[in-house]
Amino acid sequence: MILFDEYKLFVENTSLFSERRQTISNTYTAVNSLLLTAIGLLIKDSSFKFTWKILSPIPLIFAGIVICLWWRQLIQNNKSLVSLRIKILRKMEDELQDSIKMYHHEDELYPVDSEGLFADIESKLPLMFIALYLFFGIGFLIGYILNY
Repeated sequence: MILFDEYKLFVENTSLFSERRQTISNTYTAVNSLLLTAIGLLIKDSSFKFTWKILSPIPLIFAGIVICLWWRQLIQNNKSLVSLRIKILRKMEDELQDSIKMYHHEDELYPVDSEGLFADIESKLPLMFIALYLFFGIGFLIGYILNY
């Protein structure tokens, strides 16, 4: 019975890690959306001369890229933690008698990557934002070069 109680505790705790990862993604998506909006407003509504209008968003673009790199690292760290816990839960299921081995069955629905971690599209979201920042940055630099 002790193993089953430990198993239940691990299931609940692993669920909290997954929820935390979702909260992190929601927060960083909001932060990046605000940064992109600020960049757009800075370009559209600023009364700077042309040079400053083009160059003023560069620090925001750089900050956005750095934030995305931190976000991606957090996703990878949480992904590793959840995957480790699920591996332990699988081992516990093997030891539990009459277990339906739910975490073993989930492998059929959710494939693992080459490192044995759950593959997901969530870790690609920061890369999408980085691509947007680079697109804006290159666009600003081209606009600056063409007008001089």
